[in-house]
Amino acid sequence: MALDIDISSIFASTFGYTPKNFKVPNQPANNKRGTSYYGNASYNTSYFMAVKIGTLELYNPVISISSKKTIVQTPLVYRSGSVKELVSKDDFKINIKGIIIRDDNIFPDNEISELVDLYNRNAALPIYCALTSLVFSEGETVVITDLSFPATPGTQNIQAYEMNLISDLKFILNKA
Repeated sequence: MALDIDISSIFASTFGYTPKNFKVPNQPANNKRGTSYYGNASYNTSYFMAVKIGTLELYNPVISISSKKTIVQTPLVYRSGSVKELVSKDDFKINIKGIIIRDDNIFPDNEISELVDLYNRNAALPIYCALTSLVFSEGETVVITDLSFPATPGTQNIQAYEMNLISDLKFILNKA
């Protein structure tokens, strides 16, 4: 049974006025650096925020990226606060969760093997994703640190997966 919810009416009854309707433009196919936002899932449907590692387009991925800075803080005597010295930025940490779905109702042996082979390469791999192309400055490569296959009980043609990666950005050592 589908729910029919009128957001404008709920907003008006709760807050006392009806919000303005906005015309939202369609999402462009590529980001400002030319990387595609879309990939193809099973059943020939496209999905937003495609992720490709090496030559393998990941199955129904959801990607998140984080990083933090290492900062040295020195307290000041007789003053409020501290002096902050930016020491470095850590690697970007990337988490990708997804679900492999076989439309022929067969367990996804080959797809799981492809992910395991990717993990076993033990090398920096190129990553192609609209989000990473905006976050990384150049030379988008990553190293897979761990891979897991969470349980998907009650299904024979579906397998969830999760992988964590770290960025492997280029850097140049300067002679002093």
